[in-house]
Formats: sequence, structure tokens, C-alpha cells
Amino acid sequence: MKVAVLWSGGKDSSLACYKAIAQGYDVTDIVTFIWETPSPCTHAHPLLLIALQSKALGIKHIEARVKDGQPYFEQYIEAISHLIKEDGIEGIVTGDIVFLDISRRNWMDDICRELSIKIIKPLWDIDRYEMLTELISQGFKAVFTSVEQRWFDETWLGRELDWECLEDLKDLREKYGIDLCGEFGEYHTMIVDAPFFKEAIEISKFSKEKMDAVLFMKVIESSLKPKDPRKAD
Repeated sequence: MKVAVLWSGGKDSSLACYKAIAQGYDVTDIVTFIWETPSPCTHAHPLLLIALQSKALGIKHIEARVKDGQPYFEQYIEAISHLIKEDGIEGIVTGDIVFLDISRRNWMDDICRELSIKIIKPLWDIDRYEMLTELISQGFKAVFTSVEQRWFDETWLGRELDWECLEDLKDLREKYGIDLCGEFGEYHTMIVDAPFFKEAIEISKFSKEKMDAVLFMKVIESSLKPKDPRKAD
């Protein structure tokens, strides 16, 4: 089955894509919906890095623009309808883990139902600690690109999500009650290497910026580089 992955470039969408491929789905596109008005979340997932991820994956990247002042549901319908027509996709993969609003509805479920295509959620209801341990043990390299200043400081920007970091996140969960995977915007990441990347991404220069109460990494220079063969063993 041909599918497209809703792609932010962060840990959730990347692991969901990896699992979908392992389950036998044919991922033909990674799709990023780009809102007209930038937000802290927009800065956390720079298109510059997503373009490099697309090359490292060898999978086509689609940028779907969402305009202000127009119903977003219809705009998503239009973008996904185009993928159905042009690339023959039969399903959408998301990195969703839980419902994020009190209605306990996932609007992408509604969109896929409207278009009579399958919704695939490989991470749905997964234990947070289990997900992060799988991510690290499988060789995904995620770096923090934005953090909420209430719980994190700027030293987290550019930090790799590794075993030591996981322990620090657990401490923050115990102290403040944050979601271990940052599901409610506590933090965002970008993947710079993964088991299914043909090359790794190197962020050679970035600055640290602030928008509202969010600290984020502004990537200035980045490039693809050969993967370290020692890490592939």
C-alpha cells in the first residue's frame, strides 16, 4: 500500500515512518503542512533540515501551504486529495501518540475517513518511556530544537536525546509533571540521523533565539555527511 507520512522531521514522525516501512507500507511522500503565520513550532522544525532529511531518506518531500483565514480542514483535504490523485497514496501515516484536546477526536482521522483512505498510527498509545528507549536503542539521533522556558534552559538546544538526557527528562517529569515525549509542546526535536537514513545531517552552526516563552535553535549552516560506519555495527 502506498502511503504518505505527515512529517515534521521530529522524533515522532520519524519513528512512525520507520515503523510503517517495517510493517510493509510503501512510503512515497513525506508531507509537511506549513502555516502562513510562523509559530514557535514552525521554528522548531526548519525546512532547511527537512530538505536534508528528504535527501537522506531518498523520499520525496511535499510542502503543503496552509493559508490564514481559510478553513484548515478543507485545505488539508485538498492537499491530500492531490497526493491521492498524483501519487496514488492509499493511506496517511502520523506520529500521533494521544489525543491532544478534550474532545478526544483526531481531526486527521476525520480527513482520512472523508477521503476513504487508511489512517496508520504506529505510535498510538505507546508508553512514553518505551518509545524513547526504542528511539535511542535503534540508533535515531534526535536533537532538541525548541524548549519551553518554564522547564528548560538554552543549554538544551542542540543537545542529543541520549541515555543521559532521558534520565534528565525523567527528573523533569517527576519535578514538574511534563510529558516525557513533549506531547504538549514542552519541547521539540529534529532527527539528524536514523537507521534508514543513507547519510547523516551535520548542524555546523546555529544561534539560540527566543519567541514568547519558547527558546529555539535557528539553524545557520547544515549539510549531509557520510554516516559513521562504527555506529552502523
